[in-house]
Amino acid sequence: MKNWALYRTALHLLPVRGRVRESTLPGDAAAAAERILRKYRCAGASLCVFGESGITGALSFGDARRGVPARMDTVYRAASVSKFVTALGAMEMKENGLDLDADVNGLLPFSLRHRDAPDTPITLRMLLTHTAGLRDGRAYTAGIVRGAPLSEILQGDSFAPHLPGQGWEYSNLGGGIAGAVMEAAAGKDFESLMQDTVFGPLGADATFYPQKVRGFLADARRILPPSRKPGYDAAARQARPLPPPGTDAERHYNLAHGSLCLSAESLAKIGIAGMAPGFLTEESLREMRTSVSPFTGRADNLWQGIGTFILRDAHLCPRPLYGHQGMAYGAVHGLFFDPEAKRGYALLTGGAGEARRGVLADLNAEMIRLFLGE
Repeated sequence: MKNWALYRTALHLLPVRGRVRESTLPGDAAAAAERILRKYRCAGASLCVFGESGITGALSFGDARRGVPARMDTVYRAASVSKFVTALGAMEMKENGLDLDADVNGLLPFSLRHRDAPDTPITLRMLLTHTAGLRDGRAYTAGIVRGAPLSEILQGDSFAPHLPGQGWEYSNLGGGIAGAVMEAAAGKDFESLMQDTVFGPLGADATFYPQKVRGFLADARRILPPSRKPGYDAAARQARPLPPPGTDAERHYNLAHGSLCLSAESLAKIGIAGMAPGFLTEESLREMRTSVSPFTGRADNLWQGIGTFILRDAHLCPRPLYGHQGMAYGAVHGLFFDPEAKRGYALLTGGAGEARRGVLADLNAEMIRLFLGE
């Protein structure tokens, strides 16, 4: 979409639907959040606000699927928020001996080396910070739909014009490969690895496979242009057969980048773990939040950390914020927190207005002002 001003105008011509279903937020905060969700014509959403000691309020809005109200425990596909969660797992592994700066080529049955720099090692840190010289080309876009093996995708247009370590380009392919590397390093499939290292210890009910969701999984649909058919059909996804167990470097590149399914409550627990030491050390958290690159050419208020968006925008908050945004199939998600003020929010939606300035969605900008601004 090129003309977001036109999109915003068209969005506001759509009928206003949806209402708060449940809320434990203070009345003024609940009313403000409802106004924002209605403004962006949100189909359905679950929201948790949190502090250092836990969740301080929650709200559900609209429908999870047509005719089925969203609840506080509704599960959503979190899209690229998955990358922040994956990075927490990688940092936990680092604290237990994993070297983020080691060459990962020996862990996989094929090479990740850039075709113009065959002697330059690729590291897990590069994959987690989008500096591995990979991009989402046509081969990736077509390959992920039909489940092509990773080695085949890497034979196509999957290498960025810049060399590894010499530039930044946001890449779902690279983010997904990070998960395949992590499972190869651990000798354990990525799902089991994340259950053992992150979800179990944090008490988060989460999975990278919709078939394993124990709660009610929401659809995701595009709000504008309106679509009756969901882009992410939860029931259809859950009816697919599960892949075989075990590690699979050729196929498991399609998990870590965006396939995580969880509730806002579980995402808030993960946000707390990323906001304050406990699950990780203060040193590891600082490392995740250290800027590697600006979002060159895409946004002037965002920088890249290890699986982390670093937001510096005085119009939204006087202090730096950290977390990640997710946008896919019409859904708009956000996990952002302020480590200094010790507060944050986790928002998962089943579809909302996708207008943005640069990279940050207008919906997340307004939620940041409401819950994290001064």
